[in-house]
Amino acid sequence: MADDGRVRRDRRYGGVAAPERTALRRAALLRSGRELFGAHGFRGAGVKDLCAGAGVTDRYFYESFRNTGELFAAVFDEVVDELFSAVARNVAGSAPTGTNKLHAGIATFLDLLGEDPRMVRIVFIEPPAVGFEAEEQMGRALARFAGLVAETVVRARPDDVVPEVMTQIFALSLVGMIERVVIEKISGRIDLPMADLADRCTTLAAGTLRGLYDDRSAR
Repeated sequence: MADDGRVRRDRRYGGVAAPERTALRRAALLRSGRELFGAHGFRGAGVKDLCAGAGVTDRYFYESFRNTGELFAAVFDEVVDELFSAVARNVAGSAPTGTNKLHAGIATFLDLLGEDPRMVRIVFIEPPAVGFEAEEQMGRALARFAGLVAETVVRARPDDVVPEVMTQIFALSLVGMIERVVIEKISGRIDLPMADLADRCTTLAAGTLRGLYDDRSAR
């Protein structure tokens, strides 16, 4: 009888086992969440809307997520992972001279956000509407990017000793600047193509970085 029960629980439908079906439904909900949260905001996407977008019935939502906040958190992490991986890959692959790595990171980040405004809304605009935990999640994501900036700065000029706190301040300042620029761009208050924004943000960041290296009082 135990074996029969196991067979029933592991029963395959259309050649797909139960765990795989669960994973497929979860992936569909993540896609639906990205689309609806990115287009209509967190409060504009209820469980029924998300399930309709995923092509599943309501009961399957709770198979993977306790509530819409938990789905938003999963979508947020997925988007941030995509952004971070692309930025890290392009920074690592750029020439280690001049402002190449700095520009590669900034341009990659802005280009991806420009291509998919849903990412902007999910990462920068919606977390306060979700709640404190989502805002904390956003803070951790920005700190992650700042860590990449700081690591890149140190590796670019390993013989130049700059106090760690100054490198940290620079990295946080750069990430904060990019965050604000993206929001202003999407809102229409900055009227420049993303490519131009990347160039100008790189110029500003490079100037600050040169000052950091040249300022003897910071050493």
